[in-house]
Amino acid sequence: MTAYDPIARFYDADHADFDEDLPFYRELARRSGDPILEAMCGSGRLLVPLAQAGRSITGIDTSPAMLELARQRLHAEGLTATLIEGDVRAPIAGGPYALAIIALNSFMHLMSTTEQITTLTQLHHAIRPGGLLAIDLFNPNPRLLAEYDNELVFDKAFTLADGTRVQKFVAQQIEAAAQINHVTFIYDELNPEGFVRRHTAPFRMRWVYRYELEHLLARTGFQLESLYGTYELDEYRSDSDIMLAVARRLA
Repeated sequence: MTAYDPIARFYDADHADFDEDLPFYRELARRSGDPILEAMCGSGRLLVPLAQAGRSITGIDTSPAMLELARQRLHAEGLTATLIEGDVRAPIAGGPYALAIIALNSFMHLMSTTEQITTLTQLHHAIRPGGLLAIDLFNPNPRLLAEYDNELVFDKAFTLADGTRVQKFVAQQIEAAAQINHVTFIYDELNPEGFVRRHTAPFRMRWVYRYELEHLLARTGFQLESLYGTYELDEYRSDSDIMLAVARRLA
């Protein structure tokens, strides 16, 4: 069982409405062609709409619970995609892929340079020569990172498909020397009588800086093609919210 299995239904509902990155990936998929790989695909937030757009897509994730949600969503929409329960640090089935995607900070779950290089090497093997790799990362703004003091902060309220009301809280604390953000998600289920059932999910995320990422890509056979600061393709800047990289696999 992975860390995401116990909170899969909460995480899925939590991120269900986020689609700001979808036009970017649709256009990138049109440019690259098929087949497409989404690494660390989770519950299918991105995979399902790409399948709806007619793309031939494979998703890989370590969480059986998240993949089951993706499978249910595909079935409900009458769509077909390949789902693999597996680790991107190991050889990846299928391919060669024209495009690989690591969306919404998922690359930050790799906690060491060794894990990062291993993953990028496996993706290099899985992508065809000249194919594309897109990585969407949090931009490590020192001013914002300094504000993370492990204070528990109310993030949002939302409702599950079965009508259950949920409140989400987040606490974050940084370990600057290791470039690690210690994160805790707390999901509180509220029943009609007002009782609370709490689900706590602690995990770690390791941020990378611009030239660190470029160096990792170069070491694993990729050439950085573009770096954006928004999904609308604005130039990457120090104060950008995201660091959105598109790299090309060299021969």
